[in-house]
Amino acid sequence: DLGEMAGALVRIRPGDTENLAELENLNEQSLLEELRVRFAKDTIYTYVGEILVTVNPFKWIDGIYSAAKQQEYTRIPSKKGMPPHLFAIADLAFRDMADTKKNQVCVISGESGAGKTEGAKLFVRQLIQVSNGAETEGLERKLVQVNPLLEAFGNAKTGMNDNSSRFGKFTEVRFNSTGAIKGAVMRHYLLEKSRVAFQAPGEQNFHIFYLLFAGLKPDALTKLELSAPREHRAIFSNDSAIKAISGPDMQAQSRELAESFGIVGFTPEQRDDLNRVLAGIIHILDVEFDGEDSAQIVSQNISSMCNQLGIDETAIELALTKSVNVIRGEETERPYKLHEAEDCRDATAKALYEKLFSWIMDQCNKLLGPRDQAAKTDTSCGILDIFGFECFQQNSFEQLCI
Repeated sequence: DLGEMAGALVRIRPGDTENLAELENLNEQSLLEELRVRFAKDTIYTYVGEILVTVNPFKWIDGIYSAAKQQEYTRIPSKKGMPPHLFAIADLAFRDMADTKKNQVCVISGESGAGKTEGAKLFVRQLIQVSNGAETEGLERKLVQVNPLLEAFGNAKTGMNDNSSRFGKFTEVRFNSTGAIKGAVMRHYLLEKSRVAFQAPGEQNFHIFYLLFAGLKPDALTKLELSAPREHRAIFSNDSAIKAISGPDMQAQSRELAESFGIVGFTPEQRDDLNRVLAGIIHILDVEFDGEDSAQIVSQNISSMCNQLGIDETAIELALTKSVNVIRGEETERPYKLHEAEDCRDATAKALYEKLFSWIMDQCNKLLGPRDQAAKTDTSCGILDIFGFECFQQNSFEQLCI
């Protein structure tokens, strides 16, 4: 029948196949062509077997993540009955977990700027939507609001992405036997701590260093003994970022961060301590040395650093300028050369920031985690948000690890 043949041809036009595993001839060329045609129609989701491929549109598509769309993808019978969507993956993962009583995991991978961070947040949002509520009041809101907090301390603007995650994160959302959320536990991997002391041309430090200046009033900055932003080595290399500190976008992000701290459950005292440690790291990076073969501190900010970190001035001077070795019970001191002292300064700042980030993650786990011991009937759904890979003319050690 010519009519049936024509209908079949129409159905298999490029861009019409929602699961590319069903293509008769699937190879790299046909896969990319299908994705290109679908992308041109603002269809950014496509299945390839069990995998959901997303092409970042770098714009908002009306209604694609609305509450109505979430409801539409709640308790769907199967993937085949609905157009491909991230919400479908979350719904089916929850259903499989509930039906089989087996833990599930979703791996989100791709190059920097592909949309992994936003995808992970949307996945959790849909998990909350399809679950049977939460054991603790307000837990669902905390799970959503923890994201701006972690992004402030773990994300940065790079050459490829304005909000690039510079760490890997595994989030495990735990459920009781009825499908209600008990809590969430997070683990982080390979924080790009080298960014604290050095940023490539055109790139920025972690967001929090700019948000610190944007969110605090002059008297608070004075209390932290901080000067104007462009006077501090941690952030002075990027003029556009410094100008943005007083802009409306940065101010709005600062207010969102403050709200997130409150909703997740950080106390005002803990936030003050965080600010003091951040200020201490900024002061460490401002330390300057002189003396090629025997480095001496020549900058005047040592007392400021010690005030913020609560450490002894003599001890930090010794740590930054001398190597102390114990041989057969006897201490021997060797003065650092200039480049060794500078390396020690930067390593100290990076180590402090990594410890600070780990403390924030631990605190979030205490505030978001289950309130009781795991029962045998408990299940979980995990989301692994892997680092975005990049390739530059000169690649850092972190890029090699990723």
